[in-house]
Amino acid sequence: MKRTQRQPKETRSLKAIDRTRNPKAQQFPAFPPKTENQKYFVESLELDSIAIGAGCAGTGKTILAIHKAAQKLYTGKVKKIVLIRAYQPLAGRSIGFLPGELEEKLLPYYRQMIDYLEDFLGKSFVEIHMKDKSIEICSLETIRGRSWDDTIVVVDEAQNLFPEEIQALVTRIGQGSQMYLIGDDSGIQTDIKNTVEGLSYLLGIVEKYNIPDVGITYFGYDDILRSNITKDFVIAFDKELQEKKG
Repeated sequence: MKRTQRQPKETRSLKAIDRTRNPKAQQFPAFPPKTENQKYFVESLELDSIAIGAGCAGTGKTILAIHKAAQKLYTGKVKKIVLIRAYQPLAGRSIGFLPGELEEKLLPYYRQMIDYLEDFLGKSFVEIHMKDKSIEICSLETIRGRSWDDTIVVVDEAQNLFPEEIQALVTRIGQGSQMYLIGDDSGIQTDIKNTVEGLSYLLGIVEKYNIPDVGITYFGYDDILRSNITKDFVIAFDKELQEKKG
C-alpha cells in the first residue's frame, strides 16, 4: 500500500482564509473520519492549498471533501464553492445531447456532490447559493482565464482528466483559495486510454519538483467503507489489472 504523504506543518499557510468563525458553526453537522487515512485527509483539507485524495473507490474521499468545503462556506471562511467533475461518459457510452442550459446539462454528472451538499447544508440553502453562484457548477471548457479567490474548488473523478486540464486547474488558484482533488489512481476507474491520466500526472509533478503546500493522502483497501462487496470487487479488479500489467 502506498504511504500517506504529509507536508511539514511549517510549510502550510492559509492565513488569507483564516477569518472570524461564524457563531452558527456549532450547528453544522459533524462527519468524523473513520480511518487513519481519512484523518490525514481531513487535516489536509483543512490546511493545504491543494489537498489530493487518491486511491480506491468507496473510501469516502468525495464526501469528506464536500463536508469540509460546505463547512468552510457555512462558517464564512470562503465565499464560494466551485464544483468540477471529469464527465467523460462511462466506458465511452453516451446518452446523447442533454436538453437545457449548460448547468442543466451538467447537473446529472454532479448529482452526487450536490446531494452531499444538501445533506450537510439543507436543500434550500444549496438552492439559494446555486442561484447566486456562491455554489457553482463549472464546466472544464470554461476554466481557462479564470482565477478563483476566497474559493474552495472541488475536483472529482480527477483520474479522468487529461494532463492539460490538470495544468489549467492548478494554475487557477487565487488568494485565500484551496483546491480539493479526488480520484482513483489505481488505473481501474479511468477512461483515459493510451496516455497518462491527469491525477497520476499531477502526483508525479508534485513529487518530482517537491511542490510545497500540497497534501497527498493515499487510500488503500483498509479504507473502503462503502460495503464488503465493494471492497471484494475493488481488490479483485486491482489484482486483475496487475496481472495484465505483469
